[in-house]
Amino acid sequence: MPETSAQNLEAAYRLIDSVTRMKGVIGAMLVDKSGEIVAQDFLSQDQAAQCAATGKNLIPAFAKAGADLKLGAVNDVLFQTATKTIRFVRQQAIWMVVIAGDNANIGMLNVELRGFQDQLKVIGGGAVMDEREAQKQRVLDVLKTERGIGSILDERSSDIGQLRGLHGVMFQVALDVGVTRQTISRRINDINYRLYRDSLLDIGFDFFNRKALDNYDPVLAKKVMREQIIGLASMIVPNLK
Repeated sequence: MPETSAQNLEAAYRLIDSVTRMKGVIGAMLVDKSGEIVAQDFLSQDQAAQCAATGKNLIPAFAKAGADLKLGAVNDVLFQTATKTIRFVRQQAIWMVVIAGDNANIGMLNVELRGFQDQLKVIGGGAVMDEREAQKQRVLDVLKTERGIGSILDERSSDIGQLRGLHGVMFQVALDVGVTRQTISRRINDINYRLYRDSLLDIGFDFFNRKALDNYDPVLAKKVMREQIIGLASMIVPNLK
């Protein structure tokens, strides 16, 4: 069971990775009590921009509704629209937000999410956010000094989960320095196309389907993640002051 803030942050990324493997799920994120996103993963960056904003805005509304109605703290909400289902689950200071499309089996989704409750419990809100900020700062320091991410990348190259965690930190750093989601999405798509083409993999594999790639070709899965991280670094460095 995770005990340190670094392990808790890694657990957060692994939890989101597991949730977004469920059929019909198009995105998921962990949000702390202040509204900061701890970790996120979406089918596409276009969906991320819309769904992340919706999820973050609804959380304080649930808290207010619970207080106004004198029902106590809200811990679990199922929110449905004509085309999407959004599940909100809270453990202590962390909310898990799961967005599913109209092809999702809601009953099975609820069952699966109950299975993730224990994992969510061990992720401590403040410690996780402190660790995420520390890792972001380390990434920035290395990029400013080395103009690349090689030293950190080498530390994590043997584990796909740790690579995904670094990818999540790099993604947030890129947004923080002003790189747009659209620019990131285009670069990632270009990287995937090149690697899949060179490996003779069906070009139908997209960014999200890297999860299927883990079992199909683990070596290629790590290579894809490494190249995406390097691509993120190349977008961040020109924006550093």
